[in-house]
Amino acid sequence: MIELRNKIKLQYNGFWLLTITSLLIALNWYIVKYDSASLIFWCAALSIIWRNRNNYSFDSNIFSTIIGLLLITWVLLRCILLSNEYSDILTRIYPLVSVFGICFLATKITKVTQYWRTILIVSLTGIPFEHIFKLLSPTQTISILDAKISRLILWYLGFDVTQTDNFVFLPTGSIEIAGRCSSFNLLWLMWQFCLVIYLCFTLKKSQRILLGFWATVIALVVNGIRLCLMALLVANNHQEAFEYWHGSSGAEVFTTIAILLFALVHWLLSRQKQQQKEDLSKLYES
Repeated sequence: MIELRNKIKLQYNGFWLLTITSLLIALNWYIVKYDSASLIFWCAALSIIWRNRNNYSFDSNIFSTIIGLLLITWVLLRCILLSNEYSDILTRIYPLVSVFGICFLATKITKVTQYWRTILIVSLTGIPFEHIFKLLSPTQTISILDAKISRLILWYLGFDVTQTDNFVFLPTGSIEIAGRCSSFNLLWLMWQFCLVIYLCFTLKKSQRILLGFWATVIALVVNGIRLCLMALLVANNHQEAFEYWHGSSGAEVFTTIAILLFALVHWLLSRQKQQQKEDLSKLYES
């Protein structure tokens, strides 16, 4: 009887935890203006919570509950009173504050570390790591690497092309690779997906290395193809088409292609792992 009561209590707590989380996700989605990648991260965080719901200890005390309620109330009040979300520099940390509030409602402060995977994934949507990384990393080096890859692709296709630093030259036009044209944003997105998969799935060390390697290759090659397309459009004086592929709409097309290729690589690695397990089981049976 006691076991049944504890089980019902755990299911009840898990239900309300997921309900509050879903409502806060919807609120953060409206305020923070997430892209599709951030939605994937939230789904991954929710899947971790649901998969481990029976392993979590829902033993929040009055102190951690008050802190959790204060954090969630702070987010709600700022959302209600905020006249212009774009002017609020704290908007990006709403998701992280929300998830800490949920964790404090669910368990004691000393046991919040059991949610570290969820917190880390949600931080990818909140903390502007990409801006921090840009300040620390040689973005100019990435742009030059992009230029080299673009030149190599165009040369392989038979075009008369040269490259100097982050410039790619064709006989009738040239492009400069910098800022949003570089593969930095796509690289960062692919590495984020790698981290999410590492946290959500059990992979061998060799599979993790392969996944990170292919994520980097996919980002560089896919963005290199986009740069080649833009260079050819400039060389042929198709300015309107160039503006489209240079803008966010054109970039999203190639981002989607990169994500699909990355998903394919992950599926192939998972299939290989499953095949190895089946081969081992057959070996033991024989």
